[in-house]
Amino acid sequence: MLPAKTLRDAYNAANPTEPLNPGDPRYVDCKDVRGDEDTVRKMFRIISYSDKPTHQLFTGHRGCGKSTELLRLKKRLEESKFYIVYFAADEDLDANDLTYTDLLLSIARRVIEQTGKDEIDLGDALKMVEAWFAEIIYETSEWKRVEHELKAEMEVGASLSKIPLLGHALARVTEQIKTGDEIKRQIRQKLDSRIPQLIGGLNDLLHRADVEVQRRGQKGVAVIVDNLDRVTRKDFGDGRTSHDALFIEHGDQLCSLRCHTIYTVPISMMYGLSARALDGIFDRRHVLPMIKTHEPRGDGGGPSKEGMKRLEEIVRSRIDADALCEQEAVEYFCQVCGGHPRDLMTLVRSSIEDADEDAPKPITLAAARRAADQLVSAFARMIPEDYFPKLAAVYETNKIRKDADHQAMLFSQSVLEYANDPDAADESEKEWHDVHPAVQRLKSFREALNERSKPTTES
Repeated sequence: MLPAKTLRDAYNAANPTEPLNPGDPRYVDCKDVRGDEDTVRKMFRIISYSDKPTHQLFTGHRGCGKSTELLRLKKRLEESKFYIVYFAADEDLDANDLTYTDLLLSIARRVIEQTGKDEIDLGDALKMVEAWFAEIIYETSEWKRVEHELKAEMEVGASLSKIPLLGHALARVTEQIKTGDEIKRQIRQKLDSRIPQLIGGLNDLLHRADVEVQRRGQKGVAVIVDNLDRVTRKDFGDGRTSHDALFIEHGDQLCSLRCHTIYTVPISMMYGLSARALDGIFDRRHVLPMIKTHEPRGDGGGPSKEGMKRLEEIVRSRIDADALCEQEAVEYFCQVCGGHPRDLMTLVRSSIEDADEDAPKPITLAAARRAADQLVSAFARMIPEDYFPKLAAVYETNKIRKDADHQAMLFSQSVLEYANDPDAADESEKEWHDVHPAVQRLKSFREALNERSKPTTES
């Protein structure tokens, strides 16, 4: 795949939401400017070395490249003969309102669908779970009607017919949970008191799948659930959030599945009391930091030449920058994105929308600046005014406090996390933080920074 040479092709090549599949020539290895830690290798070794099921968390800012890395992990595990069930949770469920029961249903759905397509016989385990599901979710007469409708749908195509009836039923239920408030409430109410049976049935399915794939010469089943870091952060009061409810209060249920699992998790949970709680529930947590564009101010600041080089490589791997871009525009993209790959592609794509087609190089510095203005405006509409003094403190110290406001700043990406070399002598210096460059351009931020620089007067 050659870098795009036309604006139209460049617009599609710079899709900011598209993860790269393993082997894609556009992939740029940024490990050395993310703290030099190979998270894919670590997750792979934990799964491949352990005799028992492991349950890991993987985090990083949304758009930092987690999905691309998880797809690389999936390929590596498959090459090592593991059977992988990978899916993005927000394809099945509502990220604005997601509970652990919804997630367990989604995992059951995906396991049944994939094993059905791969003609892996789940035998009596499938029949027993189907009977239980029909009894709990539907009345007998209603199930007969639903069963008839689903069988009619299964006759549409060969690929649909391979998926067992229960897989279709779960697909219908998860879609109803995603789109309908009242039916969502009813289904959750029916399941809440029967979670042990749901988990038991899901584990029976996983055990049977594990036996069958091993008969085929594979090592076992692993489930990778992507995009859970997109779950909306809601404040429930008393210091509780929707993230706590999913990963801490019901983390034991998520870890009760008898197969290797990897869940993505919001980066905001890596700080404060939630981080310690997660360590007591899950086997390991891994962080994918941003690409380092500059050095911490305590170390003298200044640009990171290697980080900026990697960001430019990412741009050039997708578009023919020599033909389409002024060099100043490419450098500007790399500076303003803060090392955030999705923001980098968003800036490129936005500048294409505003490109000067008559210019020798249509993606001009002026177009790049206008694209950055859109990103700045997005942050201006989002950040509460009382956050700016705290953001100014993060800027000066490159550190965050472990409280709810700073967790919210991480979740919203107004503050970004970076990493130094993992061999740093001081453990606290391995991770550091800074304010997103687009936020630094806001008037409220500059005013807060100026206020901090004023000398204090004694009364």
